[in-house]
Amino acid sequence: MSDEEVWDDDSRDALRNTLLSFIRGEVRLRKQSHDGILEECRAGYIEEECPESEWDTFLRLAAAELEQAAEKHAAEQVDWPSVTDCDRLDRAEAALRERDIMLWQVSPCCGAELPERIDEVERRHPGFRERVRGYAFFIDQNMPESLAESRQVLVYLAYGWFSPDASDVDEAVYEHHALGVGREVADCLREHGLKVDWDGDFSRKIGLSLNWQRRELLE
Repeated sequence: MSDEEVWDDDSRDALRNTLLSFIRGEVRLRKQSHDGILEECRAGYIEEECPESEWDTFLRLAAAELEQAAEKHAAEQVDWPSVTDCDRLDRAEAALRERDIMLWQVSPCCGAELPERIDEVERRHPGFRERVRGYAFFIDQNMPESLAESRQVLVYLAYGWFSPDASDVDEAVYEHHALGVGREVADCLREHGLKVDWDGDFSRKIGLSLNWQRRELLE
């Protein structure tokens, strides 16, 4: 917190509400461990926005809210269907991997880290790097914020093709193969009972409506 910023009760309320919303969204997203969520609360919000003299107070607040949010998340699962949209998405991810296509849920960026993600999949599924021929992913931008308000989310999947010889290819050739990957991804998602909005136009991403009910942490 800079010396020029005003710190008062309104500031405290604003930080408290920000932390509560962030924690609720992250617990529902199920991408980070509890330790990871608290660390982001500390480094990304508390130490940035309030005086050092109140860091411990807000860290205790965050820890207590996290415990409550986790308990509520667990209790809500009693009323969830046995197979949720997140389960369907996980199954589609596995099915596409068998077809040599990588589906990446909740990517941190717009594709720059694809090689690193392929390395991660390779560690769990040896041989995948040599086989992978296409990909699809949706990013995590605003997902925690959206999930803090509602479990109903709409995500958009980018998709693409990997040239087998890793060389530059003609734009029309790339589009042809990438569209093939996109169709496979869209068809697989539909086959697993998910709601897809895509007309096959290369200029459009694949829209996917989800009721985000996730039990297990994302890998």
